Amino acid sequence: MDIFGNVKLAEIPILITTDQKNWLEMMVKKGKIAVPPGGTLPEGSVISIFMRTLLWNSEEQGQALDMVPKDLLEEIRGEQGLIEIKVQVSEDQKAWLDKIASASKVSPSSGDSVTSMFVRVLLTNAMEQQKALELSEPSAVEDDW
Repeated sequence: MDIFGNVKLAEIPILITTDQKNWLEMMVKKGKIAVPPGGTLPEGSVISIFMRTLLWNSEEQGQALDMVPKDLLEEIRGEQGLIEIKVQVSEDQKAWLDKIASASKVSPSSGDSVTSMFVRVLLTNAMEQQKALELSEPSAVEDDW
């Protein structure tokens, strides 16, 4: 962070499922992922802000991929048709992700990474929470994604 409070960002590639990418895009289009007050941002920037929030929350809770149940890990490891997106995270978050990845006992499948698997778990949880919210508040549902 510089003297003006700006956080230095690092761009990282992550692999996510097509459903997760579609969900993120839908959430941005519906305004469910907020844009900072007084402005507009490109879709990728809004998604990066959302990802930084998910990662910040995970770091605060001390989460890691090694905490994920083995059956869910196998499901995530076996996901096919992953697509790469690039997100901007803070340099501190990148360092934290690198640290938990290097300490992880989880081995990703070929071409995947611990970081991408961890992000997919976070996105899956966020998607499930959104679905639960929509079920509990039917007025929150505009249309299916």
